[in-house]
Amino acid sequence: MRLTALATYIPEGRIDAEEIIRDAGGSPSEARVFERLFGLAQVSSCSTKETRYDQFARILEELQAQSGDAPLPDTLIHVRGLPMRDGPSGAVLPRLRQEFGFLAKVQQKFDLDQTNCAGLIWALELARTLIRAGRARVVAVVAGDGHERLRLADRYVPGSTLMGDAFCGLLLMRDTDVAADVGLHIGDISLTCHPRFSFGYKGTTAQMGTFYAAHGEIVSKTLQDLGFDWDCGSTLLPHNVNRLAWHSFCAETGLAADRIRLGLLPDIGHCYTVDPFLLLKQELDDRIRDRDSAPFTPVTLLSVGMGGYAAGCQVSAARAVVSSSHSTYFQRSGTHAL
Repeated sequence: MRLTALATYIPEGRIDAEEIIRDAGGSPSEARVFERLFGLAQVSSCSTKETRYDQFARILEELQAQSGDAPLPDTLIHVRGLPMRDGPSGAVLPRLRQEFGFLAKVQQKFDLDQTNCAGLIWALELARTLIRAGRARVVAVVAGDGHERLRLADRYVPGSTLMGDAFCGLLLMRDTDVAADVGLHIGDISLTCHPRFSFGYKGTTAQMGTFYAAHGEIVSKTLQDLGFDWDCGSTLLPHNVNRLAWHSFCAETGLAADRIRLGLLPDIGHCYTVDPFLLLKQELDDRIRDRDSAPFTPVTLLSVGMGGYAAGCQVSAARAVVSSSHSTYFQRSGTHAL
């Protein structure tokens, strides 16, 4: 399966970690310790002047710009990690389908509301299943969560993370329906659930501590399922839960710390549904900025969610060598990618 377009949107607003923790009843000293220990200084935040429609409209406009003359999507998948009722403007997806010509050919829509961080990789597997079965030709995915209608305190998970706002969109097609030099190849996918953590967000303090302590074990199991090369090879683009969890993982496994990308974490926090895909977009943007013409190095996307859900996938170049002068990973209406 081919990823033929990738769009992301990180709102410009920011909320300091101390402000969030104070709203949850914490002290300034607790906030300082949390920031130093977990590496989260602030989180991205949607403007209250923007609706969810506005945010997904940005994503769809970018997907359309990248898709060029490709066929329009016939399938739409909506993914969110913290299901909430749509805002005062009403149901978002029906309005998008009605007003965007880009979605005019959509015949079927799926919602993945799993209340955990790994749903977007589950959406990749759903898209692959539909495409292989002949039930879909072009799948559009829109994903992400905003917390602007919640209390600041609701962004805080003590001992773990601070939740930020961000969104992304994907276009997916069968490999054989796409030119050989367009897009990125979605390789192996691993989907796992660890039932002993089925308490999800509702666990006791002791239960949640057990879940956090098992993070490295859960990640290792997913990477083993994917055939991850521990000594050299792909970069890991993970869910940005916190810096400590990944430093501990490197200490436990011996994985070199420079193989894990955490660059967005201090600025935007844990944008749980879309973290790995934000990092993938950053990787691609960095290559274009640096005019890097070397072959695209395979990457591994990974997320671990509440309830013991874990998912990962391998992403590689659609061809062995990608020229930085014109070509590209993603088409864009007659111009260079991204």
